[in-house]
Amino acid sequence: MWGPVCSRTLAALVIVLGSLVATPTAASSASPEMPPLPRPTARTVVPTGTVGVAAATYKAATLSSGYMYSCAVTTKGKALCWGDNGYGQLGSGTSAPQSSPVGVSGLGSKVASISSGYTHTCAVTTKGKAYCWGYNALGTLGDNTTNNSATPVAVYGLDKNVRSISAGWTSTCAVTTAGRVRCWGDNSAGQLGDGTTTNSLKPVTVRGLTSGVKSVSVGLAYACALKNSGRVVCWGSNAYGELGDNTSTDRLTPVLVYELSGAKSVSIAFHHTCATRTNGKAVCWGYNTYGQLGDGTTVSSSRPVVVSGFASKTSVVKTGEFGTCLIKTNGAAYCWGDNGWGQVGDKTTTNRLAPVKVHSLGSTKKISVGLVHTCAITSSKSVKCWGYNGFGQLGDGTATSSLAPVKVTGF
Repeated sequence: MWGPVCSRTLAALVIVLGSLVATPTAASSASPEMPPLPRPTARTVVPTGTVGVAAATYKAATLSSGYMYSCAVTTKGKALCWGDNGYGQLGSGTSAPQSSPVGVSGLGSKVASISSGYTHTCAVTTKGKAYCWGYNALGTLGDNTTNNSATPVAVYGLDKNVRSISAGWTSTCAVTTAGRVRCWGDNSAGQLGDGTTTNSLKPVTVRGLTSGVKSVSVGLAYACALKNSGRVVCWGSNAYGELGDNTSTDRLTPVLVYELSGAKSVSIAFHHTCATRTNGKAVCWGYNTYGQLGDGTTVSSSRPVVVSGFASKTSVVKTGEFGTCLIKTNGAAYCWGDNGWGQVGDKTTTNRLAPVKVHSLGSTKKISVGLVHTCAITSSKSVKCWGYNGFGQLGDGTATSSLAPVKVTGF
């Protein structure tokens, strides 16, 4: 699962193997340790091969922040990416990092949505066709090969009728227009949901999810789906209660999240999950050592807990690796959790156990959380990012990190 990091030395990044251990509320006494994670240091290197874009050229429709990079789709359907590119995850045909947005090769102006993962990216076109690019040793791209690709390749069998797609760490899932969930790639923890732990180079159907699904979200080694009924089901790794079924038992097929109904969105990351409900309440569950559940504690939970101060008026909530953000119905953005690089956006590096307002962002339409950076689309359809910037993932043409939002070049 950690092939991309273990197989290469990340330029401009010192690998710190932190021992991050948490015990979920329902976990056994022998809970496993968190996997070692590459953590950025104060060193930064100016990316090479950057391509600048004239100011205010584009307006953003949607965006997605991945591990150390981000991507956005313009209102005219063009996909642009920036940041780390060691496996071609920017889709520009090279492996050079980019500190300003570059166009994804071959997709033209026909992109409906995009999803940034660990070291691979996927998109759905306006005609419902799925494409992926980047790291592929475990079949993450779904093209029935294990060949990495720095440009988009078509996902096997998903050449039409795809509604949405979610790129995780080493697996990917998509939802068809009929509400069927198809997944591919790494399946070591059952994250493909087909009842096995066998990896797949092409899409397989998640057991029991052949219809009636609205959206899907993929994380480190698990996935969750939002059903049209407002119920949420999850499957895969569950050591930290991230499946939300009030246990810490891994699941090879979907299980219902404990006592959660009326959900309107769901988002997952490393080991925690969050959802919004139709009544405006924000809830989270899973790993909580950095306070990413937002309930004012660092106690992990295997079932949903209410985000402090947000029992109503929540529009959407988005999770990152160790942090979370939400947008209120009035457009104000709030973040919490790990803040070692200013990714919460409150002009500090203090971890936050409950939501704090993002500094000087204004009215927000979309938000997405990466490992140690965050990006948002404002009401004027510009894109702003904040946090760690050693790979240019803030997109402002520099490698300078920022504790507050900065404007992405070209938006």
